Amino acid sequence: MSHANTSPEPASPEMAAKLAVNRTGRLAPSQRRMVMIAGVVAAALLLCPLAMVIQLVGLIATSNVPAVTTVGVVFTVLGVVFLLLFAGLIYVNARMFLPDALGPNPVRYVRGVLEIRLTDKDRPELPFSYVVGDYSFAPYVAPPDVSMRPGAPYIVYYAARSRVLLSVAALDAPDAAQWEPQFENAG
Repeated sequence: MSHANTSPEPASPEMAAKLAVNRTGRLAPSQRRMVMIAGVVAAALLLCPLAMVIQLVGLIATSNVPAVTTVGVVFTVLGVVFLLLFAGLIYVNARMFLPDALGPNPVRYVRGVLEIRLTDKDRPELPFSYVVGDYSFAPYVAPPDVSMRPGAPYIVYYAARSRVLLSVAALDAPDAAQWEPQFENAG
């Protein structure tokens, strides 16, 4: 991790390509694919509980229902609870990612000074978060080609609904002016 007094480097070619698109309020093609795949996979996983429900309806419709037992009732109740939880999780994920991939305003941005916020409890999986303005992201999400310097100014572009980190640039870098947004943040 670098210190704030080191001079920032211009964006790498890969990050520059993302920033050039994100600053217009759009997702880069690779970002759209990533968000779309996450939404489609979540929607496809909904087919699993749907298949189970169709099988149950088919079983009931053919009158091949086995005798009612205590174990059978418990198993059925647990199955229904599982299906509802599974369907709920998938629905929330699809609702979060698909609007980013298909919606009219998929990108938001925030400017601010990079801070490091330590977690309150002993969380070895997330010992700290990077925070810029009101947006935070985990250290393992930070792009490897961007030097994260606490106390330095940054602009961060992220997906509007899912809040996935899209691109980030140091505002004190030599190429910072070209990464300024060309759109207004939608509420």
